[in-house]
Amino acid sequence: METKPEVTVKELDELIVKILAHEEKIEAKQAEITEMNKELARMESLAVQHLKDLERDEYVSPQGKVGIKEKWRVNLPQTDQDKELLFQHLRDRGIFNKYATVNSASLNSLYMADWEEAKSRGEGLEFSMPGVPAPNVYEKFDCKASKARKNAKALAAT
Repeated sequence: METKPEVTVKELDELIVKILAHEEKIEAKQAEITEMNKELARMESLAVQHLKDLERDEYVSPQGKVGIKEKWRVNLPQTDQDKELLFQHLRDRGIFNKYATVNSASLNSLYMADWEEAKSRGEGLEFSMPGVPAPNVYEKFDCKASKARKNAKALAAT
């Protein structure tokens, strides 16, 4: 018989304190990185403007080579009609299955909505969606700071 390790509620509380503190450190670093990325984008934009002012596409500095690169790209179709036109074009060329993809979050949302509807009709156990394997359950840790902790953090920030 396998014995489970003995864990106390106090140990769990201490672990939660550590988890929340670590999350706060990560959030602070992410905020710092966000600000650093904004500053980098501002500097890069200024460098592009300097290159344009100097009528150059690139410049070789003792620090490194910089330049302005152009890249063309298209936007996704915005309306259902435009999507259908694109899909028909892909079908006509025989490449529909290669280029038509499904967004995972959208598929999960549709599947769960359809499954709930099937359950409301008493058909939940028989429900399936063509081409989609049965859903899997997975565990995900969830931790939310208490209001008291959030208030104390906000108070400390002032």
